Amino acid sequence: MNPGDVTVRTGLGVLGNTPDGTAFAANTNIDFFVLPGFSVGPLFQLAFTGDSTQFGLSGQLKYWFAIPGTDRRLTVTPQAGIGFVHNSFRSGDTSWLVPVGLTVDYRVTRWLSVDGTFLMNFTDLDTGRGSGATFMPGFTLGARF
Repeated sequence: MNPGDVTVRTGLGVLGNTPDGTAFAANTNIDFFVLPGFSVGPLFQLAFTGDSTQFGLSGQLKYWFAIPGTDRRLTVTPQAGIGFVHNSFRSGDTSWLVPVGLTVDYRVTRWLSVDGTFLMNFTDLDTGRGSGATFMPGFTLGARF
């Protein structure tokens, strides 16, 4: 991607180790390319279990590595960010959030890519009675437009 390009990615999957256990997860990234191969932008994370809802918002920095021999169709993208997370389980809590992860992205057409993203969310949620979370691993499959 070139400076000035903007992409949007949406994914669905799971988020583990939330204060109420494993959750159904959805996330969306908006990537603003500031240099060739470097993007910044928000990451929105939403997770649901039977008894809780969790929302996270962070600013992410990403570096896009094109895999040689794939005509720049396959990229590996490490990312890291900082933000906040809120979980409604029991007494609820809001805390800081540090999502660190890796995406493998395959460009199908000029305007569509499919990907898999692994995120490790570090936090200090404490929703009461021993129901906290310090790290929440997640995996989503998605599409980028």
